[in-house]
Amino acid sequence: MREHLNAIWEKHSGYLERLEKLLEETARWLDIPVYLIKGKRLRAISSNISCTIFGVNEDVSVLSGYALEMIHAASLIHDDIVDEADTRRGGRTLNDIFSIRRAVLVGDLVFTRALSEVAKVNVPLYLSSMSDTVYKMAYGQYLEDVTPPEKFDEHLYLEVIYNKTASLYELAFVSGSLIVGRDDPYLREAGKSFGMAFQILDDWDDYEEDVGKPTLPHIYERQGHPDPRGTTLDLAKRYLERVEWELERGGFKDHFTELIDYMWSRI
Repeated sequence: MREHLNAIWEKHSGYLERLEKLLEETARWLDIPVYLIKGKRLRAISSNISCTIFGVNEDVSVLSGYALEMIHAASLIHDDIVDEADTRRGGRTLNDIFSIRRAVLVGDLVFTRALSEVAKVNVPLYLSSMSDTVYKMAYGQYLEDVTPPEKFDEHLYLEVIYNKTASLYELAFVSGSLIVGRDDPYLREAGKSFGMAFQILDDWDDYEEDVGKPTLPHIYERQGHPDPRGTTLDLAKRYLERVEWELERGGFKDHFTELIDYMWSRI
């Protein structure tokens, strides 16, 4: 799995170098640890691929990737506050370092900074879609928070992870199309399915750590399913097959080969 990630990072190294510089500058501006906005950068890379397909210049592509990663970081900051978590990526969470009040304000700043950067591109279709995605992410967190774990079933779980996680991948995959004034349905559906598979695999990996949480393997287990982890993995596979099918239909599959290979390597 690591070799697949390394290959992706190497292929996009120039782009990522510019992106990391922007993100590190933002961390210094906010006076927060850099690790809180670190990650695999798969959302930004997906956007860069999409932008390349549609001939978007790299300056705009970097801004798009920056906004997507900032939105992701802000959602994690808010998740940690809601969950009262004290660790993130091997370090302390923002709400553990500072007060909850300050952590909320930083999360809000990160969200709005992302939207502000996209506004500079002056593409109303992309800005509108990004605003809609931020709403979906907040709604997904709200839905998860107000629903007792024992009330979760597969349908509700999938609704939550679409809003919280997959909607941002959906936006990343379609970003290049939106920037040039189109809304490509194949990229949108591929991104959605990619995000669904991504979160399902995360929950499959974290099965032992997530005891008591409404993740899919534990939902199946609570319902008495004979093979909760195996059934969870089968669903992730079906979503990945959907990614490949949608990209093939749109003529984009070759552009996303490395990302797809990485996802299959997780299974």
